[in-house]
Amino acid sequence: MTRASANLELGKLILAARLRRGLSQCVVARRSGLDPAYLSRIEHGKIRPSIEMGMRIAVALGVSPGELFELPSRGERTGPCPVSNSGRCLIDLMDTGSEPGLEKEMERYSARQLRLLRQFAAVLARGEEGVLKAFETLIKKVLDEKAR
Repeated sequence: MTRASANLELGKLILAARLRRGLSQCVVARRSGLDPAYLSRIEHGKIRPSIEMGMRIAVALGVSPGELFELPSRGERTGPCPVSNSGRCLIDLMDTGSEPGLEKEMERYSARQLRLLRQFAAVLARGEEGVLKAFETLIKKVLDEKAR
């Protein structure tokens, strides 16, 4: 799938979700803090929103990010999922703020934290000795500073 066709598919999903809920572009744009023209460009596949922007649109529409980004539900995942330090799938831990009643101590990540974890995992997966050594040094320094 090309980037343009992926953008168009995402735009169609956002448009369909908005229409199913009977919301105007102006309402969704206002709720998500976007300019209506920017939302229109997303819906028409001209641009692809960042993960953070997609999360804001999902919240404005009252849907899960998985519904917009076509993420499989917890039981449907077939490929590998990046995991947290507790071994849980990061997609399941995305904090959208739309699930009331979750325990405060439950492991959750913001869109920014997920982006950083995915980037870290991608670099770590290469297994380059110099990079692994640099990560070990950085992590040790951060943990040592935190212990003080």
